[in-house]
Amino acid sequence: MPSLRVLFAVLFLVAFALIIVVIFMNKSKSILDAQSYTEQHPNCNERKFHQKKNYLIECFYNFESLDDIPSEPLGADTLYIPMAKLIGERLPQEFPLRIKHIFSFPEGTEDSIWISGNSITVSKNNNSVWRNENNGCKFPAHCPVMPLKGSVISQKETRENYDEEQIFKNKFGSIGKAPVNAILPGKILDVEQDSLFSITIYHGENIYSKTSGLYSIDSITQIGSIVSTDITLGFLPPIDTAFIFVEITRNGKNETWENFYAESRATD
Repeated sequence: MPSLRVLFAVLFLVAFALIIVVIFMNKSKSILDAQSYTEQHPNCNERKFHQKKNYLIECFYNFESLDDIPSEPLGADTLYIPMAKLIGERLPQEFPLRIKHIFSFPEGTEDSIWISGNSITVSKNNNSVWRNENNGCKFPAHCPVMPLKGSVISQKETRENYDEEQIFKNKFGSIGKAPVNAILPGKILDVEQDSLFSITIYHGENIYSKTSGLYSIDSITQIGSIVSTDITLGFLPPIDTAFIFVEITRNGKNETWENFYAESRATD
């Protein structure tokens, strides 16, 4: 008759073997379920099994034109189709669009989504905002740039009392003759000249900017011109250290550069 020690050892080995079998069966079932899912969804053409409990599945979708995008997305499509449609409507030159959706299986928990076109890539991670991978800005959103090219330090804003209202004049400094650009794309509404030039631009969605302190302006800087952030509006005075002042108005309220710039950047 075997001793109790031997009996316990045998029972332990049997239990251990059963646990191994159960783990293997569960793993095999999850892999088979994921394979079955991707077979039923041919756009999911890649699988990644590298999580302990869940398995990551990558689904790819390709759209050649706006007509290829579903008008009424259902299920998981609601996570990325609206953004793809927005890109297609605003930036038709980005077609063809490619979507990569990564999620865990079997729960279907979102991991990340990428939408890429000819020159833009936007992404959304779990519980995050959409981010433009090219510039780090939230998308879709305004993405302001520094008004001075090159080595620039944003100074603290100055405050003035005007008609009993506080006006923020955001101050930027650089070396003389540095080029000045618009903080956002827009349409030039006014060009004023006193001792120096001031340029007022409307950027859409009730956002205005007025850049003051330019020593000279470019030939394109005329009332009615449409400008981008890559176009030089003018230049600083030819002195060692020169400054410009940028007043930003949104919905009738003055904005500080720090807040206006920071809110466009994704922090997650």
